[in-house]
Amino acid sequence: MAGAGAAEAGLNISDASPTQLGGVTGTGVHWVRMFLSWRAMEPARGQLNAADLAGYEQIFRALPAGTRVILDVVDTPAWETGSADELAPPAAPRDYAAFVAALARRFPQWVRAYEIWNEEDASRWWPGGPDPAAYARLLQATYPAVKAADPSATVLLGGLTGNDFPFLEDVYSAGGKGYFDAVSVHTDTACNILSPYEYLRGSDNRMIPDSFLAYREVHAVMLANGDDKPIWMTELSWRTTSAVCSEGMWAGQKAGGVSDGQQAAYLRQAYHCLAQDPYVQVALWFPLQDVGAVTSGLIRANGSRKPSYEAMREYDRHGDTLQEECGVFTGPAISIASPSDRVSYSGPLPIRVSAHSHAGVFRITLKVDGRLIRNYDGKTYPDVLSGRIDWQGAKHIPFGRHTLTFLAYDRMRNVSRRSITIIHVHPKHRRHRHHRAGGHG
Repeated sequence: MAGAGAAEAGLNISDASPTQLGGVTGTGVHWVRMFLSWRAMEPARGQLNAADLAGYEQIFRALPAGTRVILDVVDTPAWETGSADELAPPAAPRDYAAFVAALARRFPQWVRAYEIWNEEDASRWWPGGPDPAAYARLLQATYPAVKAADPSATVLLGGLTGNDFPFLEDVYSAGGKGYFDAVSVHTDTACNILSPYEYLRGSDNRMIPDSFLAYREVHAVMLANGDDKPIWMTELSWRTTSAVCSEGMWAGQKAGGVSDGQQAAYLRQAYHCLAQDPYVQVALWFPLQDVGAVTSGLIRANGSRKPSYEAMREYDRHGDTLQEECGVFTGPAISIASPSDRVSYSGPLPIRVSAHSHAGVFRITLKVDGRLIRNYDGKTYPDVLSGRIDWQGAKHIPFGRHTLTFLAYDRMRNVSRRSITIIHVHPKHRRHRHHRAGGHG
């Protein structure tokens, strides 16, 4: 079992096949997540599909004793929207709320949490484009209805695509606060081949939502809104494939997945990071078994197990056993060989600088009094990047004191800086000072 403060592990399953039930039992996890289609379950208003309800109960009974279920309720009936598109959002939030409440009354023995829609911040799951205000209204209708039906059930803000904290900010602005118990996020980004320790920052210096560790940005948004609630990572994974990426902005430009060994290593690293942030309470791998192009399972489509299956089992039994650093959050170390601090000069100024980071150095920037002199870029992110210049422009800045600043950025755009004082003197003054210094020697 995961240690105190570490995220509880779980799995996404799709059925009660021997392979999937055996996978839940074998890994030892105590959380599973499933999708449930409102359209299939309530084909006509007020008429629930008895066979489907019984089918879910059969799956719940087949799970190992003590397993806690998360149901992600999606798909809108045609009678609700008048649309053939099952992903069209509910026209009347109260109808969706009434349906989820009916499930909560039916399944209190097994279902411990309800996820309100899925990736509502993406056009794929919310046709017509994300609408934070409409989604906030869905939460406002559903939360009290579920709590009235089963007060102990956890209501989850539907899984954000990646760690989409800008969308979450808009949900708060639209009045969503107080209508969920936890925020769920999905970090199983298609074609992601980066370690959980690696991330990128945007122009606002925040981690971009597709970064695994950007769940920390989600938490920051929650705290900024006075909402110290937990995060549930209801989907995380990396695909195992040697194929070229076939979807998203990187289609045809990069690998579509990682090796089996890398997937297992990334699983351990992901739970290692989460163990350092106790506000992430639950984290579920998606899916348990490969299906079609989604090759991120712990089990292959043919039923054979990947190394990540054993990694999950080890985490459940022994918790986080890694001791390494989870990501790098300090900029590169800067070494200035020339000039020295408070140097007096006339003419060109020799500048020699290097930066070191085991995360890889992206850029060294030189500035004088805040104005750019030169950038040195490390396109391959070397551990050490150097820059050297006999700066001719130093002859043309005003005489007197100036601040020379060195900025170094690593691969994740963490930045460090060092500043020194340089003193531009008139050549005659410099010779005079040297002569006086020699006279005292």
